[in-house]
Formats: sequence, C-alpha cells, structure tokens
Amino acid sequence: MKIVLLCLCIGIIAIPVVANNLPVGVNASDPLLQIGCLDVTKTPYKADPRGATDSTQAIQRAVNDARDRGLACFFPEGTYLISDTISCEQQVRKLERPRNTDRHTQHYWDLPHRIIMIGSTKGKRPILKLSKDAKEFDDPAKPKIAIWIWAQTRDDAPGKDEPEWGKEQPNISFNHIFKGINIDVRGHAGAIGIRHSGSQGSTLQDCTICAEGAYAGMSNCCGQGGGTHNIKVVGGQYGIIIDRSSRFPLLNACIFQGQTEGAVKYVEKTQMPTLFVGCLMEPAGKVAIDLTRNSPQAGISMVDCVLALSQGGVVCRTNQDENIYLEKTYVRGAQSVRNDGPRIPAPEVWTCIERYSSQTALGVQLLNGTEFSSEIVEWKNQLSEPSYEAIHRHHYYRTPSFEDDDAVNVKSFGAKGDGIADDTEAFERAVSASDKVFVPKGSYKLLGTLRLRSNIHLFGLSRTLTMIGDVSSQRNPSRQNSQGESFTLATVDEADARPGLSFLSVRGRIDWKSGQGTCMLAPGTLAISGHGGGRFYGVMAMGRPFILEGIRQPTSFYALNVERVTTDPQSQIRNCSHVRVYFFKVEAGTLNRPNAGDANTPCRISDSQDIRVYCMYGVVRNLGNRPMIEIVNSDDVTVAQLKTFSPSGFPHLIEMNGLEENEIPSSKTCALFVRDSQPWNPQ
Repeated sequence: MKIVLLCLCIGIIAIPVVANNLPVGVNASDPLLQIGCLDVTKTPYKADPRGATDSTQAIQRAVNDARDRGLACFFPEGTYLISDTISCEQQVRKLERPRNTDRHTQHYWDLPHRIIMIGSTKGKRPILKLSKDAKEFDDPAKPKIAIWIWAQTRDDAPGKDEPEWGKEQPNISFNHIFKGINIDVRGHAGAIGIRHSGSQGSTLQDCTICAEGAYAGMSNCCGQGGGTHNIKVVGGQYGIIIDRSSRFPLLNACIFQGQTEGAVKYVEKTQMPTLFVGCLMEPAGKVAIDLTRNSPQAGISMVDCVLALSQGGVVCRTNQDENIYLEKTYVRGAQSVRNDGPRIPAPEVWTCIERYSSQTALGVQLLNGTEFSSEIVEWKNQLSEPSYEAIHRHHYYRTPSFEDDDAVNVKSFGAKGDGIADDTEAFERAVSASDKVFVPKGSYKLLGTLRLRSNIHLFGLSRTLTMIGDVSSQRNPSRQNSQGESFTLATVDEADARPGLSFLSVRGRIDWKSGQGTCMLAPGTLAISGHGGGRFYGVMAMGRPFILEGIRQPTSFYALNVERVTTDPQSQIRNCSHVRVYFFKVEAGTLNRPNAGDANTPCRISDSQDIRVYCMYGVVRNLGNRPMIEIVNSDDVTVAQLKTFSPSGFPHLIEMNGLEENEIPSSKTCALFVRDSQPWNPQ
C-alpha cells in the first residue's frame, strides 16, 4: 500500500486497539491488527505457512478469536495444512425471554459475530490444504467438509427450550465472507472443500478448489443479498453438490473443470432453483448437471454460460420433466439439453442456445399472451469458439486489496474512524490523491456530500467492520429512508465512468450516476439516476421501497433482495431499459404483527423495455388480488422461474398490455414469461 505524505506531514493515524478485548499474546501494535485483521501466522496462533506442520488448531483458534472480536481472519501467502474440519460457527446465546419469529419459538438468539476470512493478495494466493493424514475424509458414502461456514439454529427443538445443537440454519447465516483463499482436498475420496450456505450479505469469492480424487469442491453456496463469485473447482466427482438448505443460490463467473460424474449434482429435493451466470463447465464426463435424485427439482437456470462436454453428453441428466431455462449459453458435445429432449443439430461443434425452456406439469410458459406446454427451443450453430474470458469479464470485477501498491489508507490522511471525530476532510483528501482508497475497520463520521471521481474505488474489509457516513445512526443502512440523509456519497454523472464501492456500509444515500461502475456488498440508500448503470452485487432493500426509474445504461443486479416493505409495490422498474436481475429474493406478508402492511406486490415493471428477471423466489403470502410481479405496458421482458413458497389465491404474475390482461396463478410455477415482438413456434 502506498502511504501518501501530505505537506501537513499527516502520517498513519491508527485507532488504538482496546487491549483487554484482545486474546492473550496478540500484539496490539501489529499493523495488520490496526486495520482490522488478525494474522493467523502471528503469536499466539503461529499457523505454519510453510505447510510443514499441522495448523488445524491454530487456524480454528484464530477464526474464533477474530469472529468474537469483530476482526477479519487474515491468511498471508503460504500453504496451511489442516487435518480436520475448520468449523466457522455463527453462535447463539440464551435469551432472558423467548421470542416467536418465522413460526418458531426461540429461547436462544444468534450473536452478531461474523466470520470474515480473507487471503493475502501479495504473491500467490494462500492455500488451506487437507493433509495426507487427515482422518474420516476418505469415504465418499460419508462426505466430510474441510471448511464449514455455518449458523447454529436458534429455533427450539421439539419439546425443548433450546435448539438442536449442531444443526445448521442457513437463513440466518448473515454477512460471512470467505475471499481470496484456495482450498486443496486432493486425494481424499470423501472430502468436500467448503460448505457455505450463506444468506444476506454472505459471499464466497476468488477461490480455487483443487479436488482431484475428492468427492466435491463445494456443498451449497451463497445467494440472497450476497452470492458466489469467481470460484474455480478442478476435479472431484462433482464440482458442487446442492441440497435443500441452499438459499437462493447464485453462482457467477465460476468455473468447473475435470469432474468425473458432473459439474453439479442435486442430492436432495430443493426449494428454489439454482442460477448460473457467466459460468464455464468442462467436466471430464458427459453430464454437466445431475437432476435425477429426488426429482423433480425446483429448477435450474443458466445465462451467458459455456459448456464443453464429451461427445454424446447431456446438459442436464433427468429422469422426468424439470424446470430448466437456458439463455445465451454455448454448448459443445451435448446431444440434448435434457434426457429425451430435442436433439441439438450438430453437437460436435459449438451451438449457441439463444433460449431454451422446459417445465414440469405445474409450470406455465406464457409467451406473448399464449401458453405453451412444449419445450421452447431457439438455437443456432456458432461459427467460432466463444470467448469465455470476455463473458467472465462482463459479469465479474475483482475488487481492490489494501495490499495493492497503488492503494492508500484514509488514516494516512488523518481519518480517525472512532465514530466521533469528523473525518469528512480526510476522506476528501484521500479520494483526491488515489484511485484506490482503503477504509480500515472503524466508524467514520462523514457529513455533507463526498464526491467520487470517475475511476476511483472506495473499499473496506466488510460491511460489518467498515462504516462511513452518519454513523451515529443505529439504523440498518438497508432500511434507511431516501429523505433527510445527512450524508451522501455521489458519483460523477458520466456514461463511461467506472467508480467502485465495495465491502463497507454507507450510512446515508448513495447517489449513483456513473454508467459502468461496480458496487459490491456496500449497503446504503441506493439511488440510480442520470447516466447511472453498471454492476451491483448483493443489494438489499429492507423495509423501504426500491425504485429504478429512467435508467438507460446497462444495469445488472446480482442477488437482489427486497422484502417487508409497507408500500405497494415494494419495488419498481419504471421507464427503464437494459436492466438485468440475476436472482431476485423477495418477502411480502411475513411481518408477524396485526395490520403490518407488508402484503404488497414485490415488483412492478412498467413502461420499460429490455428487462430480464432470472429466478424470483421467496416467502410471499396474503397478497389478496395483488400479484407477486406485475408487468404493465412493457416490451422485450423476460421472467424465468418465479414462485412463492406459500401459494394461495393471489396471482404469481399479472401482465397488462394495453387492453390485454394475462395472469399466472400462484398454484403454478412461472417457468417462463416473455413479452416481445417475436412470433413463437415452440418445438
């Protein structure tokens, strides 16, 4: 990191670490500790980065200490041997009085302690390697996980005033990060690299899992309000196995290579579909995705993907009808998308599947007001091999690191981060000095408007460790109102500007007017206007409406989460073009109090064109005549795989197109809705 010396001779100003909050033996003056990182190689942990001695206990202790003290567990470059599961647990504590939420009773409640595990970006990426002597990792009939990030359930066990200890509850596994650390489980036939069924704010990023001779690289993945990005799995029987606990799973810009049985396997009947965006699958065998166990499954969607299979292969191995959707996906070697499906004309060359859809008996395909029960097929020969590098780059951007040579630290400019001192001027100096500005752990009081230049990236450690703006407010930034904010973070109003904002929490308004930037897990009151557009990862609107209006620049949301909003509709896409939503998790009618007012349509699309919503699921109930999604006077709109967990008398979808009105009931899955000018002639 570059340290900028101003004419005022401002050096690094660190907030002293409270000594009595540190584990015994930790050096309070350690530079990494001063920015919010606990180094696993330092005293008292002394994990061995040479890979000569077992580091299991050292890493487990460091993970627990970092979690309990609000720090990131940091891994320098090296190889760390482990011989047992590293259990990264979100714990619970006993309540003075029991609670009743989500139709369960709780005598215990989860602690707000987060798992943040990040690897150094200097040199080679650090590796957690399963040692050759590791026990109980060699039976594929009883797979065992090397790294497990999980939340202990808080719900009472039947007949008890305490939870079932050791039981996972993924829907409360919030804000946990595993980033920039490789995993090596090669040679252990029953090993799984990592299980991270994270929910809101949780993410798995920038990781290669070496799984040759192992069972699988991953078990489940992060989704709603977070996501799984830039993961590469090499080898294994399977790249990822998916069970019922997987929460709104989104895999973006991920690579699966060399799997002997399949890139993806469903091992239980699932509640919700899995969405693959910008992914590459090159398994060693003939199957990309295995849907045969406990079928039918909720569904599978693939957008902008590349699949290279052995000749005679199949994209999805099925034994009955399934909800399958593919768009702009390139395939070679597969003779069909599913078993017994239409034959791909020339499987030996690349085929571009412009659009493919199939559905179960409970699914509906509604194309320009007409229902179709047969498979929807649009494909053509691709004259050249698709550029996966370009596809990957389109969907994912690696955020900066505080170790980058050209990054500066706001504390070098006088910021204190104590939640009391006004750090506004220090931030203004920092964002004028460099295109990469790191904000260490802390609460930074900022007032007025902080303006970001066209290519600047402002980043922290995580949204739970780094907060900027009106930090005196105790409100969740995802719940703030759009009016009366005392702090605004503003980007320049230029179509080609590429600012960035990542891994911090903005207590105030984000006034986004730049056309090609990136916002990664940086909650605040997001308002997109002017030339605004770009890529937004893990956006959440909790208890406040989410409005997109007048957008013309390409704009993509990865793992959008809107819920419990007391206005109707909860979110709107109004007079917009070129908007993509990759997994839209919603809740409505779920607040447990009389006349809560949240039984509102989760989304309305009106007077818009070129809009795509891929996978819209959630707990939606008590809507009356209101639909889960409403589409009004819009063209070139696609909605693929939409469903509530609580179907009743309300519609899943209502379309009003001039005098024409169409409806899909909530008793049926919306497998595919399309409104465009194309004549449809399904297979």
